[in-house]
This record gives sequence, C-alpha cells and structure tokens, in this order.
Amino acid sequence: MHSRPMSAILAAVAMIAGSSAHAAGMKQVGEISLPGDPITDIGIMTIDQTTGLGYLADKTNKSVVVFDTNTDKFVSRIPGFMGRTKDGNVAGPNGVVMVGSELWVSDGDSTIKVIDTKTGKVVETFATGGKVRANGMALGDGVVIVANSNDDPPFLSFVSTEPGHKILSKVPVPESGENLERSVYHKPSQMFYTAIPVSKSDPTKGLMAQTDPKSGKLVKMHVLDCHPHSLSLVSDTTIFLGCSSVHGPTPKPGGDMAIFDIPTAKFSYLEGYGGNGGSTENRKLGHYYHTSSGGMLLVVDTKTGKGLQKITTSTGARSGSVNLSNGKLYVATTAKEQACRGCITVYAPE
Repeated sequence: MHSRPMSAILAAVAMIAGSSAHAAGMKQVGEISLPGDPITDIGIMTIDQTTGLGYLADKTNKSVVVFDTNTDKFVSRIPGFMGRTKDGNVAGPNGVVMVGSELWVSDGDSTIKVIDTKTGKVVETFATGGKVRANGMALGDGVVIVANSNDDPPFLSFVSTEPGHKILSKVPVPESGENLERSVYHKPSQMFYTAIPVSKSDPTKGLMAQTDPKSGKLVKMHVLDCHPHSLSLVSDTTIFLGCSSVHGPTPKPGGDMAIFDIPTAKFSYLEGYGGNGGSTENRKLGHYYHTSSGGMLLVVDTKTGKGLQKITTSTGARSGSVNLSNGKLYVATTAKEQACRGCITVYAPE
C-alpha cells in the first residue's frame, strides 16, 4: 500500500472544503410582516444597495411596499397606483427599478411614476405611449428600457434618465405571442436583453430580444427551446433564464433553466430549475435564485451551472431581490397559501 504525500492530502482537503463552501445553499432566517389587506397580487421587487431599502410592487394595496433589509422590518407604503383591476392588463404597480436616488415604477395606465426615495413621494409621472400596462424595466447607461407587454403589438421603449425623461425610441415586438417580461443590461456590449415567453410564429418556442439603445433598434431575436419569464445576468458572458412549462401542446407545472452564452449566442439547458416567476443573482456568492410562482425557490451555482437547492415556498411567491452587503435574499409571498397573509420571507447563506 502506497501512502500519499502530505501535500497532496492537504490539497485534496482544501479542494473539498472550498467546493463545499461554494456549494452551500440558503436557509430561511426570518419573515417581514406587511400591514394592510392580505396581498394576493404582486409585481417586481428591488433593493437599493446604497440604503438597504427594499421596494415591492403591491397591486392589492395599490402601493409600493418599503422595507428595510438592514433591520428586516416594514417601513411604509407609497400609494397612488391603479391596483388590481378586473382586467389584469391595466393593473399596477408592476415593475420597479432604481435610477440613482429615484425609484421608477410602472403602472397599469402605461405610465411611469418617479418616486423620490428620500421623501417617499411620487414627484413625476410620464406616459410611455401605450394604452395598457407598462411592465418590467431595466437601467442601462443613461437610459431605461420599459416593456409595454399587452399593447397590440407589444413594444419596448428606451427612456432617457435625464430631466424630462424623453422617449428616445420605440421598438415594436410583433414576434411576441404572449407578453414581454423582464430585461437586463449587458454593459460590455451596451445591449439590453428581454425575455419573451412565447413566439407567435411557433408557440412551442420562446424568444429573447436583443436591443441596442443607441440605435433604438432590435439587433437580434434569439430563439429558445423553452418559455422564458425572467432572466439574470450572472456574469459578463452569461445570462440565466427561468423558463415555464405551462405553454405549448403539453403544458405542465414547473420548467427548466436556459443558459445563454453571450459571446457565442448559444443556449444550453438545466432541467427542473425554472418555472413562471422571477430571478435575481448574487455574484459574490456565485448564486442564481429563481422564485417560482409554483412555490419553489431554486438555487443554482453560477460558476458550474448546476442546481444546488430546491426550497418549498408558497404559490405566487415569484419576486425576489438580494442585499449584496449581508448576502440575504428577500422573497415576496402572497396570501393565497401563506399564514403570514402575504409577507416577505428572508433567506441567508448556510
């Protein structure tokens, strides 16, 4: 029997320890109660990394919920939105995005309401040019992309962040068979990417629009073998997309995750780590989180593209965001199944 050199043994131990630390998942550590009517319909959540304040679009209470991720407590509500209407296409608030010290919130009447986060008040409202709701948004270099999901045809707008908030250009998306979902900005290429769940020409496929804010035009429509509802830029070369299986000829719960390699413009897939919902990432931990409305929190290792965890949440828990300072993940639930009547659950690294 040959003994291994001590250096090799120590290297193996270090490798195992490092791998275990990197593969560590998340555990629930708290819950933030939210006053008001039990929340049954939510939009997008974001966290201001400068102040630690979180913002959640709450259609049930016609407001934006403000909570503090430093203390894990409810702070206030910012009113003035349409709320949940009989026609979900004209409901709001929907999307939220930080633009400096402002919070931009999309509403059901195709407007964007600008909130001064220092005062917690709406200081400006401007139209995006549609007839029904404005939806997801993302911030680029001096420009915000806005998805008007339910107009005919649906369209994307590029809006200047400068005073006056001029609509710089409009990109019709007639290829969409259902909705325009969330967008991300890829700074190295100065391009936006937007998830589109269903292709109108082939309902078995999904799409991802690549748009250029400088030219105001569609650059390419990427075709997926799944139906994306959310996406996150997990590195300068990779986008993860959460896909749902509720579309197509054989609809079923759950879904898969698509991995888009930006340099080659090619997709690969991770089975069972998707679903209708939202996603976010923590590059410090190397984690991607998908919050599925089917009641699952899915954790994926961004370095390897492999699944780490599947945590049961509740039906409708489809919005989440990360505080990068403390590593905590905040997930909004609804009152449909949760005893907390619609609250924000808090997760931390194990």
